[in-house]
Amino acid sequence: MPTRVVTVTTAATPILSYNNQRTTASFTNNGAAVIFVSNDQTLITTNGYPIAVGGALDLIRALGDEPQSLWFASVATGSEEMRILEAYGDLPIITQPPELPPSIEIRTPVEGG
Repeated sequence: MPTRVVTVTTAATPILSYNNQRTTASFTNNGAAVIFVSNDQTLITTNGYPIAVGGALDLIRALGDEPQSLWFASVATGSEEMRILEAYGDLPIITQPPELPPSIEIRTPVEGG
């Protein structure tokens, strides 16, 4: 999975280009201030998703997220470092729900035994 470092500024910084084969993207804030991300390049610090210092955001296509989209980041002042991890591939087509494991029986402990 390719990992790279991006310096995010107060301008709308492109962090991911559109790629329909991308199945997962992870953004990690390695900076000293909140980084905001959005798939809309306008008003990122107002309407974007905030990633706290040391925090991360995972976008997983199989769960309904849009990691394949064009994504931008911005900070309120200065510049901060962000790490980006990407994964690619085909999503499986599930025709039948997966089988759940059998129920686990919870037993009450018996004294002396």
